[in-house]
Amino acid sequence: MKTVVLLSTRRLPPTYFDTVREDLGNQELSLDVIAWMPPSGYVADRVHTFTLIGPGRMPKAPAPELESDPLAEADPVEEAPDAVIAPEAVAEPESVVGEAEVAPAAAALPADAAEDEAASTTPAGAAASSRGAGEARPVGITRVRKALGWRYRKARKVAGKVLPKAIKTSAPVKFLRGNRAGKDLGKTYWGRIDGRRDVLTTIEKADVVIALDAGAIWAGWNLGQRRGSVPVVLGLPAARRELDQLKATTKAAAGNG
Repeated sequence: MKTVVLLSTRRLPPTYFDTVREDLGNQELSLDVIAWMPPSGYVADRVHTFTLIGPGRMPKAPAPELESDPLAEADPVEEAPDAVIAPEAVAEPESVVGEAEVAPAAAALPADAAEDEAASTTPAGAAASSRGAGEARPVGITRVRKALGWRYRKARKVAGKVLPKAIKTSAPVKFLRGNRAGKDLGKTYWGRIDGRRDVLTTIEKADVVIALDAGAIWAGWNLGQRRGSVPVVLGLPAARRELDQLKATTKAAAGNG
C-alpha cells in the first residue's frame, strides 16, 4: 500500500477524497492530509489521518440513527366523549354584562388606577421620543472619534464610486489580489508545517506528496528541496505518473529477485 500526503489550503468536501482515489487509479492508498482549513464534513472514514494546522475545528461524527419507537407511531388517543362542553355550562344571555353596568364601575375606580390606565394607553413612540430627547450629545474626544469615523466611511464610499467597476472587477486586479493573498497564506502554511514535528514525520513516511492548490505550492517546493528522496508534485495527474513509475519499479525489482 502506497502512502500519499495531500497538502491543501482550501476547504475540501468528503467526496473529494473519493475523487482522489479514482484519479490515482483506484490503487490501495493510505491518504494523509495536511490541511489549513477543516473539511466541510466528516472524513475519518475516507482518509488515514487529517491534520489541521490552521484555524477552525474538525467536524464531529454524525449521530447514529435511532430506531423508530413503535409506541410513538401508534394512533393518537382520541378525545374522550365527556370532554364536550355541556349545554348547561354555557352562560345564559342574561348573565352577559351590559354597557350600562360597565360605566358606573369605571367611574368608581380610584384616581391612581385611572392614571395607570391612561399611562398604559400612551403610544410607545411618544415614550421613546421623550427618553431620546433627554440623552446628551457626545462631547470631547468621543465626539472627535465619531466625526473621524463618519468622514472615513464617507471618503471610502466616495472612492469606491470614483473607481470604475470595470477596473475593480478586471482580471489583472483580481490576479494581483489573489496572488498577494496566496503568497501570504503560502508562507504561513509552510511555517506551520515546518514548525510541527509530527507533520514532518508524516511527510517523511510518504511515497508521494501532492500540493493540491496554489496556497500549498510554496510548502511543496520547500519540501522538495529538503527531501529529494520523496517526490513532491503539483496536482493529481503528476501524482498518478509518479505512482505508476513506483509500481513499475516495484514489479521490476520483484521479477529480478
